[in-house]
Amino acid sequence: MYRRIRRSELNDLAREWHYSLDESELDEFHKLTEYISDITDSVDDLAAPAPQNVPAVRDPGRVPGDGEDPYNAVVRWCSVKLEGAEGVLSGARIGLKDSIAVAGVPLTGGSNVLPGFTPNADSVVAERILQAGGEIVAVLNMDYLAFSGGGDSSAYGPTFCPFDTTRTAGGSSGGSGAALYYDDVDITVGCDQGGSIRVPAAWSGVIGLKPTHGLVPYVGIMGIDQPIDYAGPMARTAADAARLLAAIAGKHPVDPRQPPEVPVRDYVRAVSDAPDDLSGLRIGVVAEGFSDAVGIESETANAVRDAIERLAELGAEVHEVSVPEHLRGGGVAFTGFIEGMTTLLAGGGNGFHWKGRYWPELATALSAGLKAFGDEMSDQVKLTLICGAHMRKHYHGAVYAKAQNLHAWLRAGYDNALEGLDMLVMPTSPGRPHTYEPTMPIAERVMRGWGVLANTAPMNITGHPTITLPAAEAGGLPVGLMVMARHFEDDRLLSLARTFEQRFGWAPEHPGDPREAGRSGALAGA
Repeated sequence: MYRRIRRSELNDLAREWHYSLDESELDEFHKLTEYISDITDSVDDLAAPAPQNVPAVRDPGRVPGDGEDPYNAVVRWCSVKLEGAEGVLSGARIGLKDSIAVAGVPLTGGSNVLPGFTPNADSVVAERILQAGGEIVAVLNMDYLAFSGGGDSSAYGPTFCPFDTTRTAGGSSGGSGAALYYDDVDITVGCDQGGSIRVPAAWSGVIGLKPTHGLVPYVGIMGIDQPIDYAGPMARTAADAARLLAAIAGKHPVDPRQPPEVPVRDYVRAVSDAPDDLSGLRIGVVAEGFSDAVGIESETANAVRDAIERLAELGAEVHEVSVPEHLRGGGVAFTGFIEGMTTLLAGGGNGFHWKGRYWPELATALSAGLKAFGDEMSDQVKLTLICGAHMRKHYHGAVYAKAQNLHAWLRAGYDNALEGLDMLVMPTSPGRPHTYEPTMPIAERVMRGWGVLANTAPMNITGHPTITLPAAEAGGLPVGLMVMARHFEDDRLLSLARTFEQRFGWAPEHPGDPREAGRSGALAGA
């Protein structure tokens, strides 16, 4: 049974909505709340349908031991596998971000507000990986509830850059990037609400694809706001990214994020049949992505320009273009993100007003955890909830509504630029991996962690597929080249990645698994 409203509480609750009850009304309204409670209790008595998980062999595993995880990329090693399943991921060992549900495996969202929480149902992504023959082998570190791109806010500590362990791997899917340098992880899944696949992929020197919005179901994954929630592959090769996307893409009946039709293409074939050159491909270089307004670092800009020259060497037609909306897109995304996430947390991580599969167990665990550990939340989460509560109190959703209504304007800006072009390119992140500085003042650290998303956040609103390629380097550190295509042309992005990969390879040179004998000395700061 649900807790009932006491008569003494009625006016406190009423005042939240700017009215009050006089003494003659209190008894009447108390009777009415009892009437409502009887109704809600009758629903509580109903048993929800039990989840129908695939009959996988499930070992929830263990936390890494000393020396097993030099990048602090892994929250726990595990083993979940559907015996006899064969498909595009047969033999592949997959790591999942610590926001993606796997039945029987603890989930924390990189936080301390979900102690002891273990999902009883697989996310759609996990289910499809298992059905395609993949084995889920790791739960991967992430920024606290995915609220930062800095890679340094997790309750488990920062995830470190594989090329310099005095720096972070970026976020919020930092573990999904860095873990790809361990020999026992082949491919990973990250989630992206403002750049959280692409920034850590860029800083870790791997491929990261934010698919077209709605291409990959987000059911059973902790999110921030439905219009900006994405899950996608992170990988060392274009072929591996294509294999994973092929397994997880497609329509699912309980995801409200997906449009009525979800066109799925042959991503594996797009890579296997990738041409030797890019003749006839028309690429626009977005000037605003290199501007001081996004905080561009000169070394990063120069490295990306060099990578674009290699696209031209491959035969692509390269044109400078301007997308003025790009410089305002991050603000639109951020404005919606603040109130959207506040409302989502108030709704137990589910939110309201949509049809699909809800997650009541998460709501119960999150409610208890926030009450018990609120003081220990990350600074990014605390700030977001303060500002979101302020917006709700004074503007009642108007700020969020305006931001949502600007989505079409922003999308049109990129679509207009794509007229006569096939793709747009720019730096993934304005700068290279951050040095880990635990004593940095709170305000500076929070702003630094969000500033890295300046080029990536707009595409979370517009829904365009966007890939980051480890096509450049500066000072021995990886620099990402970000490429955008039209909606559902994810296959073309993977094809371009393979063409570039087979001609030039990726940069910097892959450092290999740091746990191998004789390799630890190659890691700066190790």
